[in-house]
Amino acid sequence: MDMISTGKYIELAYKIYSVDDAGVRTLEYEFTEQNPDHFIYGAEPGLLEDFSRKLQGLVKGDAFKFTLTPEQAFGMRQENLVMQLERNIFNDAEGRFMDDMVQVGKVLTMMTSTGQPAQGLVTEIGEQTVTMDFNHRLAGKNVEYEGHVMLVRDATADDVPQHHCGGGCSCESCGGGCGDHDHGGCGGCCH
Repeated sequence: MDMISTGKYIELAYKIYSVDDAGVRTLEYEFTEQNPDHFIYGAEPGLLEDFSRKLQGLVKGDAFKFTLTPEQAFGMRQENLVMQLERNIFNDAEGRFMDDMVQVGKVLTMMTSTGQPAQGLVTEIGEQTVTMDFNHRLAGKNVEYEGHVMLVRDATADDVPQHHCGGGCSCESCGGGCGDHDHGGCGGCCH
């Protein structure tokens, strides 16, 4: 029976929970058997090292449940990643504020000064500024993974992704806000 190791194609069904200091779990995302997380082990950019290590050696049918600390998962919150941006950078070509797109609670893709995309959550809209939080949505939280291995086999050329967010993204398969392919690339949503 194939074990999870470098070069193996794997499919996983699992739930991702954030866990607060009191031990209360909040479901953040779920990969189902109908829509599993899948990747080539050891070739996934942005895969959390401790997430990967916990899966190594598992076989089809094995269950897993483990918790990663903020340091092992998505890091601690950084207040310098909460920024006030000039409101006028959110204006359309006619100079009107894009209030249909820029709303509190929405995640927007912005570009860094080096041209890299960055996901930010709009937290406040003021008269002159828009406050955005560029921390990963699970930053500062313990993250628990609970699920099972659905498939382990040798990877084929067809398994190599044609495109992949690889971290710092908000891919639809993760429900947005992936972060470090926040799958576990939840971002990563999540791994």
